[in-house]
Amino acid sequence: MKKILVVTLFSLFLFSCSSNDSVSGTITSTSLNISTYSVEEINYTSAKIIGIVAYGDNLEIGFCWNTIGNPILNPNHKVVQNPGSGTFSYTLNQLSPNTTYYVRAYVKKSDGIPVYGNQLTFTTLHDLFINGTPVTVDGTSYNTLVINGKTWMKQNLNATTYSDGSPIQVATDVAELGSLKVGAYCDYAFDSANGPIYGKLYNWYAVAGIWNVASLTIPTSRKKLAPVGWHVSTDADWDSLATGLGGENVVGKKLKDNSATSTWDVSTNYGTNDSGFSALPGGLFYYHYELIPASPGPPPTLPIFLDKFVWKGKAAYWWTSSEVGTTAPDLVWVRDVNCTSDELVKSSAVKNRALSIRCVKD
Repeated sequence: MKKILVVTLFSLFLFSCSSNDSVSGTITSTSLNISTYSVEEINYTSAKIIGIVAYGDNLEIGFCWNTIGNPILNPNHKVVQNPGSGTFSYTLNQLSPNTTYYVRAYVKKSDGIPVYGNQLTFTTLHDLFINGTPVTVDGTSYNTLVINGKTWMKQNLNATTYSDGSPIQVATDVAELGSLKVGAYCDYAFDSANGPIYGKLYNWYAVAGIWNVASLTIPTSRKKLAPVGWHVSTDADWDSLATGLGGENVVGKKLKDNSATSTWDVSTNYGTNDSGFSALPGGLFYYHYELIPASPGPPPTLPIFLDKFVWKGKAAYWWTSSEVGTTAPDLVWVRDVNCTSDELVKSSAVKNRALSIRCVKD
């Protein structure tokens, strides 16, 4: 959601404001006893308006709005109950997405003549998503959708070949999956029944198109995992998606599938799938060190490798194609949503993990 704040009014000065959120206002109440203070919680079809009225002998206070400017009481206005002095607010509903509105607070005194405050403008968020044209890749049909101007696949990638048709290596055990430095994939827990539901889990070397040892150090010889005309989602793609859906703090809930066949653990933090993204909790594979007591007896401790498929039913993890950078050459930016939060979480992961992939059209 977006939030617009307007500075406190000063005595008798006229003012106007502007920002990246497209705020502007002009005092029209000469006595300055009414002010349209701010527009907050801007969503797709709603926004919260806050006003301030200075005097207590008010017959009526409220807001009026339209899409052409300088709104007056008719046809769109709302009387706010319990008129008095101080701050008052109202949430406008049933607005149109991606539309600019003009709003003013007003007050009526005993003479019944409305006095208008300064005008503010705001623009509602655009439609959450638009269904796109299905695409077939490696024998699998993917639905698509457009979010904030970018076309996404609606399912996780389930491909077993690179875009040139050559096969991606199949990892058949955890030791192999955790140690490979060429592209590889598997189904969660090596169970083929999971692939059609959640897509494949890929290591990052597959994302990068590193198909043999030579291509690890020769980028020009690498293959392409995403189909022609598409790419593995970048860090910037996910930022754009989050912005288009109201921000990282709330977008996770909108991404999670809520259909009758959803496999999410829904004991907490239900998904709404308002975005149409239909994210399912496919989990991930990771390979890590853990300290255990030496055998036999207590300390000293020794590090060992542990391999785990985790969080199926509880979290969805996606690679980006964006490495963290030269300061952390082994790390890549990733995103996840989980059953304990409404957020879209940005973090980093080492390249030998196995995560899901969403593709974006070029």
